[in-house]
Amino acid sequence: MQTTNKSTFEIRRGVYVFIFLAVLTVLEFYAGTHEAPSAILWAIALLKAAVVIQFYMHLMRVFRSREEH
Repeated sequence: MQTTNKSTFEIRRGVYVFIFLAVLTVLEFYAGTHEAPSAILWAIALLKAAVVIQFYMHLMRVFRSREEH
């Protein structure tokens, strides 16, 4: 039962991250088409990159000990 709950949690979190990235993409498109300062576009791009690295590339797993895997 524990595996099912963890799987459900992981899927739900993945969907939330996907929706968050989609919203950021829409904001980025809007900012880009309405002549927003490039600093805003850079901030959105860096935020999106950080989210992808954290949630889809599982970078933090590299720094965990073997017992936590």
